[in-house]
Amino acid sequence: MLSLATATRDYARFVEGGTFDRLPSSNLRCLFEAMGPDLWAWQYALRLTQQTAWRCRPEIDEEIERTLAMRAMTNGIETWVRALAALDTRIERARIHGEPMPQALAVPADVLAVLEARKAAALERIARRRGRAGEGDTDPAAIPDAAVHQPPLPGRPA
Repeated sequence: MLSLATATRDYARFVEGGTFDRLPSSNLRCLFEAMGPDLWAWQYALRLTQQTAWRCRPEIDEEIERTLAMRAMTNGIETWVRALAALDTRIERARIHGEPMPQALAVPADVLAVLEARKAAALERIARRRGRAGEGDTDPAAIPDAAVHQPPLPGRPA
């Protein structure tokens, strides 16, 4: 099995050299096994957003590097958001043109939790904004027919 530093270095070389998409499945499997599913997904997210591939430093302990990479994954939430949007665009393009579907992005559980928390916070902000005008009510208030302004008939002065 490859070390994490070797796997990430080779992965980056394949991506930068434009040969990643032509790698045999045996090479991909070796890279995946060395990186693990979370780092593999992070690399894919970086590739979808056209960012430089992450590389493990060979002189640092692998577990420390994995921890730092996980922190970068959860702190770099905008990369995940942009990657998911880019993947949606690619899927739609593939569907329209009858091309093969791109690989799905397996977002790690820690990142999903951050994404869900952001979504819940955004929904809460929206609900609070709507609640200001309606005194806590988010639905529009009905206006009785008698109170509705009736425009004048054509030809009569207003």
